[in-house]
Parts: sequence; C-alpha cells; structure tokens
Amino acid sequence: MRLLTLILAFASLAFASFYSWGAVREVKNCNMNRLTFTMIPKKDIDQQASEYQPLITLLEQGLGMPVELVRATSYESVMDGVLSGGVDLAVMGPASYVIAHRTDPGLDAFASLTTEAGLFTPEGSFYYSLLVVPTAAGINSIEDLRNTRILLTDPSSTSGAIIPKNEFATTIGEPFSDFFGANIYAGSHDKALMALLDNKAEAAFVSSSRADEALRRGMIAEDTLTVLWRSVPLHYDPFVFRSGICEDVRSRVINLLTTPSPMLSEYLNTQRAVGINLVTYDDYRAIEAVLNN
Repeated sequence: MRLLTLILAFASLAFASFYSWGAVREVKNCNMNRLTFTMIPKKDIDQQASEYQPLITLLEQGLGMPVELVRATSYESVMDGVLSGGVDLAVMGPASYVIAHRTDPGLDAFASLTTEAGLFTPEGSFYYSLLVVPTAAGINSIEDLRNTRILLTDPSSTSGAIIPKNEFATTIGEPFSDFFGANIYAGSHDKALMALLDNKAEAAFVSSSRADEALRRGMIAEDTLTVLWRSVPLHYDPFVFRSGICEDVRSRVINLLTTPSPMLSEYLNTQRAVGINLVTYDDYRAIEAVLNN
C-alpha cells in the first residue's frame, strides 16, 4: 500500500512537471510571457478599465499568461503602442486603425462588437457620428451654428473629429474651420457631452453609441439632445493585433472572443453588446476613402 502511494505521488509529480514544462515551452516558442492590451479612451479610464476586467480575466484564463492593461491617454497613444510593438492587442477607433495600418500593413483587425439597439444607434455592427445640440437651446438648423463653438473629442477619433472634418465639411460645402467659430477638444465623447450640457459650447460631434450609453446611464434624457446631422454608417471599433504576433496566441484569442462563455457574456453586457463578429481590413476601407479626401 505504501509502495502504491509512493508510485502515485511520483506519477503526479512527473505529470505536473511535464505539464508545467510544456506550458513554458509553448510560451517560449511564442516569445511571450504576458499579453499587453489597451483600448481607446472613451470615458473615465477607471470605469472603462472596470468594464474590461471580464475580458482581461477571460484572456488570462484562456491563454494561461498574465494580461497587462495599458491605460491609454489618447487615441494617438493607442496607435503608438500598437505600432511600436509595446501593445499586443488593442481596441482601436476605425480611423486610427486605418491611419496606423498605413504605417504598418501587418496590423490585423479581426473582430468588432455587435451592439444592442439604442435611441441613436440601430442594433448591429455600425454606429454614426452625430452633430447634437441641447434641445432646450432651440437650435433647429445647421446654419444656426455658423461661427459658434463646437465640441470635438480626440483629434484621431473617427466619429468625434475625423468624419466631421471630412464628411460634414462636404455636406455644408465649405471647410470645417471656416464654418465654426472655435473647435474645442474635450478628450472623450462623455466629456464632450458633459461640456455641451454645461454650456461650454453650442454643439458637439459625438458617437451615436456613446450618446446611447449616456442615456442608459442617466446623463441625458430622451429629449435632451437634438440631432442635426448624422454621418454614413461607420463599422464599429476593431480589435487589432500588433504586427507579427505569435500565430498560436492569435488563434487562441480569436477563439476566446468568438466562443460563448459566462465571462465573455459578462464583458459583452458591460458594452451593451449582443455578440462579436469577425472583420478584416476591408470592412474599414470606407474610412480610408474619407481620409484620402
């Protein structure tokens, strides 16, 4: 009996050692002992980090390695992180992804969220850039905003800056800077909405999905904002791998994000999303055409 116990103990130790060695060998083959992740700042960074914690836990458990959240201060810092290789996986804005892809065509967009329907955004993988004003201000036309203050989000934001400065300028038939009196960068969509409601400007360009989130969180009511302009549909923010990431890690991340699980559902709930769909660079070529104007 004692001999059998010793044999079983030795077998367990050998199995554990083999399993541990195999896991280390796999990581070494990928030259990775951790995964770095970041996302474009859309709201308070502490709140955003909390919402992404289920995704980070899912990746850590599925990959068997730590996942380090890199707190980005701007869209530009997310692009810099991915291009430099300092970030392995990022959620980028459509335009910032296209801009970064011009520098490094190896950047790989592979997935985006499918979101719930809201007051400003239909269910699906698309959202809009909106020009909004406070309903109480009584502004009823775009022309009423000539020479007024306009709130933007980040210079590299698709819906909060790039689309307005291109597509909206085409709509009004004159340069963006000639129409408005002052451009104010708030730093995020939430900050732009709050500044608008605090009368820091007469209008704001924001993402329709962020306006829906503000409504759900009680920041605004259904009649708080009037939409004066809406862009063409924009494909939702892509998940992007840095160039040259290990193929095994790449395939495992994609599998984790596309296979139903309790942790994935918890993450999707924080984003008011109903699923994740696969994408490629081709899904964002419409943005490339806008940037070329």
